[in-house]
Amino acid sequence: MKLFLIFFLLIFANLSFAYEVDKINAGDNLEKIAKRNLGRVWMKYSDPKEYAKDIKKWNPKIVDWNNPPKSQIIYVDYPYDVYAAGTTWAPALGLYEEPNEFNRKLSFSAFYASSFGTYKEITSEQTVNSGQNFPVTLGLGFSSTNDEKEHFILGSAYWAQSSKGKVTGNSTSATSEFSIPGEIGFNLYYQYYLKESLLGIYSGYDFEKLNTFNTSEIVSGSSVVNIDNKIHYATVGLSQGFSILDLKMNVKASVSKTFASTTSGSKSLTGMKYILFYTVKPEGRFSFNMFYKHHELKGPTQLSIDRIGFSVGLLVF
Repeated sequence: MKLFLIFFLLIFANLSFAYEVDKINAGDNLEKIAKRNLGRVWMKYSDPKEYAKDIKKWNPKIVDWNNPPKSQIIYVDYPYDVYAAGTTWAPALGLYEEPNEFNRKLSFSAFYASSFGTYKEITSEQTVNSGQNFPVTLGLGFSSTNDEKEHFILGSAYWAQSSKGKVTGNSTSATSEFSIPGEIGFNLYYQYYLKESLLGIYSGYDFEKLNTFNTSEIVSGSSVVNIDNKIHYATVGLSQGFSILDLKMNVKASVSKTFASTTSGSKSLTGMKYILFYTVKPEGRFSFNMFYKHHELKGPTQLSIDRIGFSVGLLVF
């Protein structure tokens, strides 16, 4: 929990760099363009000459910067969209394209993830540890926005296939491996981007089908049984991008609280979920991600879950 809070606070210290465009006017050159747009990126650049060098790098189709083509649309900030946690790709620029190229209202992405998790349950008799690893998780995501890129609707869904699990405790019957059903989950968020502070704030709904075990019965000698839990959460979070050594990155942090839960066991789970999500976004359609998820839930036992994973995202359109 302390690690989560530290990362959550660090989000406020980073800067977000969404791609920005400008249209070349008659009589413009590289120096004039850099000076005109410096106020849009003043938190990143103090020297117009350094800013001008990056504008050249972002727009390689412009050959003559002393006499650039009139009405050409160019990037004046790095082509990286922070709003959908690295899943939105900035389109390539051609000559004389109109600004509506940048009013894209819908993007669609897919991702693959692999993760491993540790479960710790406290009963009146003992502490029981177990593990659930998910070598294959497949998911889809979307982002929809308005022309001003201030209001967003974000969503994703996933299916995860588990490897065999193992429970360890004082009970002999709890020491063998056993199969675990697959898990599913989805979410739907509304996000607002604060241009003044370069920060995204989002809230919405999360659902996950979570597998646990009949731990309170295992310690008494019963056989291991999978418990199916369907949990509904209310979520709030923050999203912010930043740049290190020309690599564009994004950090998201969220807090979720259960508001409804059903179970095939003796008592449903209630509590909190915390997620940290870190993205590295090179130019192009791919993103590379790491995430940490922590649950603090109460039911038949006091349950803590820690999960770490890695994923690769691909923008479909």
